[in-house]
Amino acid sequence: MEIFNLDPITTAILLGMIAGIVEFAKAFCTMLFVDKKQWKPCVVIATAGATGALTALALGISPLMGAVVGFAASGYITIAQNIAKK
Repeated sequence: MEIFNLDPITTAILLGMIAGIVEFAKAFCTMLFVDKKQWKPCVVIATAGATGALTALALGISPLMGAVVGFAASGYITIAQNIAKK
């Protein structure tokens, strides 16, 4: 993305993270306002971010970057599931 001067790897990670965070927000709002029993997707996505942060700590990397990669992994799964539906 030449507009933001990002290399392709950074762009892919950021797009995955955006998909993961948006999916978490959708699941969280559904849990709060529609069905209290829909807490599992929230826990799964939050666990992906927390696991990324803890893994980064173990590797001596910034926990924030680890959380970004964890949410990106969750976002990639969401993207793949949406592609598979079609």
